[in-house]
Amino acid sequence: MSPLRAAGMPPINTLPDDPIVIDDPDDDLLTALILKLFTDRQITPPLSLASYLARRIERSFAAAAQIVADLDTIAMRDGKPINQRMAAALLDN
Repeated sequence: MSPLRAAGMPPINTLPDDPIVIDDPDDDLLTALILKLFTDRQITPPLSLASYLARRIERSFAAAAQIVADLDTIAMRDGKPINQRMAAALLDN
């Protein structure tokens, strides 16, 4: 048995004809994603920073990854920890 069948996925030929739509992430999911992306980089920001970013960036996984990467680059360049002031300055640019 294939792994997909074992996981309960139907055979490809039985999938619906209509495209499957994945909605943009809500605040909670985007906040969790931002925290995970920071954690992947061994950065532990306050939860309030992740929530702040989630409310202000484009609602996409790509935007979350980009803002985390940009903040990490700035923090490493400046030798300072990531904080809300740094995030606000980045978002204003």
